[in-house]
Amino acid sequence: MPAPTVIIDPADPRLDSFRDLLTRRPDPALFFAESEVAVARLLASPHFHTHAVLGTAPHLARLAAAAQCQLLQADHTLLRAVLGFDLHRGVIACAARPPALARDLSLATCPIGPVLGASSLHTLLAAPRWTVLLVQGLADPANLGSVLRSARAFAVDLVLLDRRGADPLERRAIRAAMGHVFAQPIAHSADLVAALTELRSLGGSVWAATASPQARPLDAVARPPRLVLMVGNEGLGLPPELLAAADLELTIPIAPEVDSLGVAAATAVLLHGSKASP
Repeated sequence: MPAPTVIIDPADPRLDSFRDLLTRRPDPALFFAESEVAVARLLASPHFHTHAVLGTAPHLARLAAAAQCQLLQADHTLLRAVLGFDLHRGVIACAARPPALARDLSLATCPIGPVLGASSLHTLLAAPRWTVLLVQGLADPANLGSVLRSARAFAVDLVLLDRRGADPLERRAIRAAMGHVFAQPIAHSADLVAALTELRSLGGSVWAATASPQARPLDAVARPPRLVLMVGNEGLGLPPELLAAADLELTIPIAPEVDSLGVAAATAVLLHGSKASP
C-alpha cells in the first residue's frame, strides 16, 4: 500500500497528466475517472492499469488499501489550479486505456472490452441464455454512462457500442455509470449490421426499441432465451438498416401527452421488463 505524496506546488511535474483536462488535447492512451466510488471500482478491477490517483487526504486514506499506484495528495485549491475546474468529488484517477476497446466485434477473435480478457465473444455467447444490449450512436457521454449503469444493474452479458457514439471511458460517462463501466463487458463495432448477423448466427432474436405505431408493448411480448435489444440515438432513434434487421419493434406504453422517455430511462425500463418476461 503506497503512502500518499503530498504536493504543494501546482507546477510539480508529477501532476502533468492531470493538468488542464478541460482544455488540452486528450491523450488517446489515457482516461480519467473521478469520484471516490468510481475510482474505488477502477482500482478493484484487474483489467485496468491505474497510473496515479490525485485527491484530498480523506479520499486517499479510504482508497489507499486498494491502490497499487502513485497517490498524490493535494488540497482543493491546488486541485482547482491543476485540473482547471472544481473537483467537487475530491479525487480523480489517471489510467491506461485498455487495448481491447480498440477492437471491433468478431466472434472468432475479439476479447470483450475491459472485462473478460482473453475470453472470446463466442465463449460468452455459447450460453443457453444471454442478453446483448446494442447501443447505436449515443452522443451524450452522460447518457451512455447511465445506460452502462443500467446494463450492469440488469446483468447484461454484453454491451455492443457503435464507434460513432460517445466514449464509454470519457470522464462524464464513467461518472454517470458510477464506475460500473469497469465491470461491464463491452465490445465495439464499426458495422452494426454485420455484428447483428453474427449474433443471429448464434440464435439471437433482435428487438428494436422504437416509438413507432407498429411497435409492440413491452408487456405483450415474451422474452427469447438469447436476446439482442437495440436502442438508438437520443434524437434520431435507430437508423433504417438496423430497424430492418429487427425481429420486432418494442415500445414502452406511456401517457399520450408525453412523446417519449429519454434513452437512459427507456433502456432501464426495457432491460427490467425483458428480464422479467417469461
